[in-house]
Amino acid sequence: MVKIGLIGCGAIAHTHVSNLVNHLKGAEITEVFDVVPQAAKDLIKEYQLNAHLSESVDALVNSNNVDVVMVCSRNDTHVEPILAAIQAHKYVFTEKPLATTAAACKKIIAAEVAAGQRFVQVGFMRRYDPAYQELKATIDQGLIGAPLMGYCRHFMTVPPTSYFKTENTINDSFIHESDIIHWLFKDDYVSVQVQFPRPNSLNPAAELKDPQIVTVKMKQGAIVNVYLNQNSHYGYEVRCQVIGEKGIAQLPEVNRLDLHADRKIYHDVDYDWSNRFVEAYQRELQDFIDHANRQEALTGPTAWDGYIATVTADCAIQSQKNEAVVPIELPERPELYQTKE
Repeated sequence: MVKIGLIGCGAIAHTHVSNLVNHLKGAEITEVFDVVPQAAKDLIKEYQLNAHLSESVDALVNSNNVDVVMVCSRNDTHVEPILAAIQAHKYVFTEKPLATTAAACKKIIAAEVAAGQRFVQVGFMRRYDPAYQELKATIDQGLIGAPLMGYCRHFMTVPPTSYFKTENTINDSFIHESDIIHWLFKDDYVSVQVQFPRPNSLNPAAELKDPQIVTVKMKQGAIVNVYLNQNSHYGYEVRCQVIGEKGIAQLPEVNRLDLHADRKIYHDVDYDWSNRFVEAYQRELQDFIDHANRQEALTGPTAWDGYIATVTADCAIQSQKNEAVVPIELPERPELYQTKE
């Protein structure tokens, strides 16, 4: 039974802890830390955890009662616990993003390279979604030939807050596409461009320009357009289509009952992300737990994958300033990550 130290007790932490308590096997939460102690106390009480309230990140990571670390804290607070876990030679599952700057990601990569081992798994849960896995298998088997171009759609019902900003669309939404496209196409990016179509007059967030279109180009020439909309109003929807030399592969429609009534044929649409990726969240964390229990090398998204996503997001935010094409430059991939796509 692997003992998990949890850092951060916000919404995504509740998702993971609920899965650990109700669906997953081989792990238990033994230590909890949050900068707001009451949040940690409330989480322990809500899920009836037999867990100790840690006084600091350092105390949690280095506790003898912790085998692995799970980081669910605010995006800009991931680096300290990740580096501490690597130093302690403990596996760490971190929610995306790996870090909010490329420089911070490089520190994590340097620490793993110095240790000669991958300790980090980044929470890009879409890689564990059955539909995305079927899409990738179809591409890898050559059933549509070499992938030439693609289209993604990431629509939210409404912005999560009235102060949601233009760059948040990149850091909170596009970050998933930047990882999954790189994974599906097995290629690195060379450029990114963000453009703003006609603005949505129903957008309540004053500091948010919405919708946005992101275009990424890859080393082998493939181009993918990503449509991002925080104000769809009809519901939450994620789509992905890959067009190859001899065919097209795309995500299936979400499995829902079609209702025929009142001279209409229709099905329900999710309000947010919580239902769409339930299985993916469970599978990603179970995979991490299984490898930790067996003390095997992690096979999930790596720190290098997290670095690529962060660099791409940084360049996309730069493009938002004037809608220019921004080159993406990556250093040579370290040998430690050569086996990862």
